[in-house]
Amino acid sequence: MKEAVEQTLKESIARQKMLAVEDISLDSSLEELDISSLDAISLVFDIEDQYGVEVPNEELKKLRTVRDIVEGVNQLLTARA
Repeated sequence: MKEAVEQTLKESIARQKMLAVEDISLDSSLEELDISSLDAISLVFDIEDQYGVEVPNEELKKLRTVRDIVEGVNQLLTARA
């Protein structure tokens, strides 16, 4: 499931920021990808809708990298299972 979440997130970022998916790594910071806090919220909403999870607001503030988002969503999916 982690790979699916990662791929979905990378595709969403690529589409939103007009980047190549290959240019986005797990360790890419949201800042270096020019993702504002509003962009990050939009990305998280897309992931929430697709996977049926809800990222707590306090967790949104902790998101700094693509990996942070992927790991957070995977933890929520594991907890839900």
